[in-house]
Formats: sequence, structure tokens, C-alpha cells
Amino acid sequence: MINLNVDLGILAIQVITFLLGMILIWQVFLKKFSKKLAERSDYIKNTLESVARQKIEVEALKADFQKQLETIDKRYQEKIREATKEAMDIKNDIVLQAREESKSLLEKTGEKLEIEKEKMLKEMRIEVTNLALAIAEKVLKENIDKNRQEKIVEELLKEFEKK
Repeated sequence: MINLNVDLGILAIQVITFLLGMILIWQVFLKKFSKKLAERSDYIKNTLESVARQKIEVEALKADFQKQLETIDKRYQEKIREATKEAMDIKNDIVLQAREESKSLLEKTGEKLEIEKEKMLKEMRIEVTNLALAIAEKVLKENIDKNRQEKIVEELLKEFEKK
């Protein structure tokens, strides 16, 4: 059999030593360790709160950015409408100006044609008069001098103009 002689003095010293060691560990190491754990817990809690605040701020910034994008899009659409309207106004002005210029050009061309017509009629009258004089000269067999011929032509032209 086994001898279980226990020395109570040694056992009491070991129990006292164990308890003193536990108190020492508790006081020195566990307090520092629990303090570090509490600090770490606070740090994690503060970090999570900071992340939550930043998330809220990011959401607010995102909403603000979205509003700015919508405002920019509205301005963009408005600028396009304004530019289109301005282009149409410019186009209409150019078309109107071209019509006025063509009308003016037609009027000037008509006036020039009238002047040319008058010139041609005058030249034709002179030719007809000259031919008539030449025929009359041959018929009368009389040679009319140059001064007399010009005088007759002028008289005939005046008569034509009166008619």
C-alpha cells in the first residue's frame, strides 16, 4: 500500500504560497491584463462608432453628390435647349437675310434689265431710222449729207419717244 503521510505544515505552507502567488498574479498581472483588455475593447468600440459616423457621412456625401449630378444634368439639358434655340434663331436670321438679299438682287437685276431694254430699244430705233433713211435715200436717189441725216434721226427719235 501506499503511504499517504501528509505533512500538514508543508501542506499549509504550500497552500499559503499558492494563495499568495494567486493574489500576486491577480494584483500585478491580471489587473494590467484586464486594463489592456478594457482599453482594447474601448478602442474597438470607438473605431466601430467612428466607422458608423463615417458611413453616415459617406451616405450624406453620396446623396449630396447625387443631387449635384442631377443639378448638373438639368443645367446641361437647359444649355443644350438654349444652344438649339440660339442655333435656330441664327438659322432663321440667315435665311431671312438671304431672302432679303435675293429679293434685292432680283430688283437690281430687274432694273438693269429695264435699262438694257431701253438701251436696246433706243439702238433699234436708231437702226430703224438709219434703214428708213437709207431706203428713202435710195428711193429719192438723193444723197443726204451727214448733218442733215443726224438732224432727221434726232427728229424721228423725238417722235418715237413721244409715242
